[in-house]
Amino acid sequence: MSYSPPSLPVIWMPSYTGRPIDLVNPIAQEVDFAEIAHALSLENRFGGNTQKPISVALHTLIGCALAPDNLVALFALHDAAEARLGDRLQPEKSATYQVACEMFGTDAADMIERVRKELESRHDRAIHQAAGLEIPTPEQKAALRRIDLMVLAIEKRDFHVPQQLPWMIDAIPDIQPSCPPFTWMPPEEAEAELLALFKRHLPALNGKMMLAA
Repeated sequence: MSYSPPSLPVIWMPSYTGRPIDLVNPIAQEVDFAEIAHALSLENRFGGNTQKPISVALHTLIGCALAPDNLVALFALHDAAEARLGDRLQPEKSATYQVACEMFGTDAADMIERVRKELESRHDRAIHQAAGLEIPTPEQKAALRRIDLMVLAIEKRDFHVPQQLPWMIDAIPDIQPSCPPFTWMPPEEAEAELLALFKRHLPALNGKMMLAA
């Protein structure tokens, strides 16, 4: 279905199909889950510092395979905003905060962090609304975070060379993987698998609800 934005956004980016996406005030009507699956299949985890490119789409598929049924849909969307905002490395976020503290003090660094989180939240809200889902509760967010760490441990085991320094997840024994290794997927396969997962589990796509006009 084609979409004509009601007004021209001030700050926008093009989707891979050429549609404008408002980055400051995103809305549900701009969300296309085929576009999200495509973008996430080409967005590399770890800044590309892996033996093969590990996409955010593959990361999402692994987590959904681990998640209980009541969290699959929410985990499917937990990184969906990265289709617009990119996958910022956690060490890079921490480094940015540290440099902001050194340059401007902790109050300013906290404000910068609040801006980053607000931008992510705006896109999360639009995407969840388009999917027919509520934003996760604090309890659900904690459960999703645990799954996310489990996937990180699997990615470290399956897709990285031996590391010279410990990772923070190494000190969390109950998330260490005991499952068989996961198979790497090329972007085209990860895109198709993720879009199929969206169609199975997102209420707005599987016929369990109708999107608001």
